[in-house]
Amino acid sequence: MKTNFNFRKYNFTILFTKTCFIFFLNVFAQPFVYAENISNLQKNASIAYDNMMQAKQSADTLNKDAVFAEKTLSAIKQKLATAEREAEITRKKSEQARISMEQAINQWRQASDALANEWGKTDRK
Repeated sequence: MKTNFNFRKYNFTILFTKTCFIFFLNVFAQPFVYAENISNLQKNASIAYDNMMQAKQSADTLNKDAVFAEKTLSAIKQKLATAEREAEITRKKSEQARISMEQAINQWRQASDALANEWGKTDRK
C-alpha cells in the first residue's frame, strides 16, 4: 500500500489555518483593546473634568475675594479722603485760632501798655 501524501496541500492548510487564527485573534481582540482604551479615556476625561471643576470653583472663590478686596480698598480710600479733608479743615481752623491768639496777645499787650502809661501819668501828678 502506497501512501501518497501531498505535502504542499498540507503546508497550505497549515498556513491557511495559522492565518485565519491570527486574523480571528486580531478581529476578536480589537474590541477588548478598544474597550480598554475607551475605559482609560473615560477615566482620564472624568479626572480632567474634576480638575476643571475644582479650578473653576477656585477661580470663582478667588474672583469673589478680589471683588471684596476691591470694595474694601475703595471704602478705605474714601475714608482716607474724608480724613484728609477733615485734617485740612482742622489745619485751617488751627491756623485761624493761632492768628486769633496772636491778635488777642497783641491787643492785650497794647491794653497793658496803655494801662501802664496811664498809671505812670497818674503817679507823676
